[in-house]
Amino acid sequence: MEKNDKYKEIYRISHQLFLSQGYEATTIRQISDQAGVSLGLTNHFFHSKEALACLVLDMLSAYSSLFCSVSHPCQNPLHRTVLASRVRILFLMKSSYRRFYLDTLKCDILFPKLGGASSRILYQLAELYRFPADPDLFLLYGSYTPYNYEKTLILGREAGLFASIPIEEIPDYIAISSFEHFVDQDILRASLLDARQAAESILIRMPAKVPDDFLLNFLKDHPAPAK
Repeated sequence: MEKNDKYKEIYRISHQLFLSQGYEATTIRQISDQAGVSLGLTNHFFHSKEALACLVLDMLSAYSSLFCSVSHPCQNPLHRTVLASRVRILFLMKSSYRRFYLDTLKCDILFPKLGGASSRILYQLAELYRFPADPDLFLLYGSYTPYNYEKTLILGREAGLFASIPIEEIPDYIAISSFEHFVDQDILRASLLDARQAAESILIRMPAKVPDDFLLNFLKDHPAPAK
């Protein structure tokens, strides 16, 4: 195989193994063996199993966002963000990626992938709704607070806690934790309602497994290292 083909095969196999057995049970050696490449080459391309998981998380986020943008295009950053978060969480919880998603929460792999997204949105909302931009508060409520809500609620439910909170309501708690300190409550409630209605139809159309063509097309923006 050519270098680029080996890179794609490592990524494809890692996705396949993460999907079938989760992150924690998958090893770099398993990925290398099934991809038919050396352990050294896998480490050269991706450096660690965590780096591979991060790339898969990026791909899953892009997959969810694509369905949102095609099915429910919206220019308002609040509506767009609330919907994308809702679709991502419910897709991961209810699809074949559930075990992988839970593992990335347990191992805190998901946090760096989400860390800056809501913070950036808060700067956009500050300009749109004319409230003061505060970098420290944006970091707290845009990164740490929503991630910890997500991790606590999702993993807590797995441990038998929060049984009175349906899975479908968890994205609302996360969105409220991010935006209630900055955005008018009526505006936020309207965004949550809009996201609930839109996400229901979007999730019905999303296959439970990302198609191979999307999987490999995603790599066009994430090519193999030059050396």
